[in-house]
Amino acid sequence: MQRLITLIPCKSAAFSAQLLVLFGFLMSAHADGKTYRSVKEDWQQKVEKLNLQFTKALEKGDVPAMMQYYAADAVSMPEHHATLFSPKSIADYYQRWLAATSDNRCKRLIYSVKIVEGFLLEAGTFTHDFVQAGHKPFRYSGKYIHVWRIGENKSLTLVGEIWGAASGFDRASLPLSSDNTSPVLPAPIKQGYSIQADSINHYNVQIAQLVKERNGAAFSAYYTNDAIYMPYYMPMVIGKDSIHQYYVVHEDPAVTIDTVQINMSRVLPAGDYALVNGFYRVNWRAGEHSGLVTGKSINIWKREQDGKWRLHWQMTNHD
Repeated sequence: MQRLITLIPCKSAAFSAQLLVLFGFLMSAHADGKTYRSVKEDWQQKVEKLNLQFTKALEKGDVPAMMQYYAADAVSMPEHHATLFSPKSIADYYQRWLAATSDNRCKRLIYSVKIVEGFLLEAGTFTHDFVQAGHKPFRYSGKYIHVWRIGENKSLTLVGEIWGAASGFDRASLPLSSDNTSPVLPAPIKQGYSIQADSINHYNVQIAQLVKERNGAAFSAYYTNDAIYMPYYMPMVIGKDSIHQYYVVHEDPAVTIDTVQINMSRVLPAGDYALVNGFYRVNWRAGEHSGLVTGKSINIWKREQDGKWRLHWQMTNHD
């Protein structure tokens, strides 16, 4: 910047003043960018510390210590298990997990942290090694989304979480997966719940119809350009183009979808973002075979400049 100033001849005091204003603006923008990065890094370090404390408590089998990170209205979505709608049910889940396993060792690696109005969003990957009675040691590897509520003095409490494997595996490898052969689905949000919910529900109806029609090529229009999608049994799919390719390849012409229901059980408004707990129900047929698939999701919707809501982060897993 100093070199730029010396190369431009200052022919007038007015020009010099304009140049100083420009210089000040550039320095301010640089400082603001640096400050933003610093703030984001501070939040990430804070979350990394909380994650480490949580995993250490899990490894020690200390459920009360684990539960101090959850908000009073926390919702947890384990893979191959029904949604847990309260800290009490979450604590019970971990008590039963620890009773059925040993040698738990966990590690989380943050991929992205995003600050929105009132919340911190975290996406990352994990490994969880454990031994289930009667089984060989198992490494559970996958990805996750955490939704943290920002409270007083920048405190963080976990208000929503979902996780799932990055590749296919035998669901019997998870000790509690047999508990939910017939999961009880939550009640869907009713019309008029909120402006955000009504708008997003409109898109969910459209998406459900595309699923039924097996029109995966049309799905990417519902995502932001920099979206992250985390489907079941797959690593993160990053960017709208990659998401489009995933949906095109994912379609199986041999499978017929009879009915699709996509619903929401909670919407947390966050300015231009809406943090949605979702769940789905799909009846399918393939030749002589048929079945019912139920699951849940965390969907981070973003309202873009054209006023439309699009999926920014999304993760799904099976009940």
